[in-house]
Amino acid sequence: MRSLQGVIIFTAIEIVTLVAWLILAGVPFNGGFVAVAVLAVGLFLEHAVSVNVGAGKPPFSWPLGND
Repeated sequence: MRSLQGVIIFTAIEIVTLVAWLILAGVPFNGGFVAVAVLAVGLFLEHAVSVNVGAGKPPFSWPLGND
């Protein structure tokens, strides 16, 4: 369970940072909630795969890491 919590926290921090960075860079948000959702899913999958590979497990196995 700790690996899942870590992936969720890391993903949330990265989403907030990337969205804020794009807004500050002048990219109009215009209600791009679907774009943020796609970013969230993609980053979550990327982080989950990296946790599994780092733990020596197959990339898309469940549960994550050594939990």
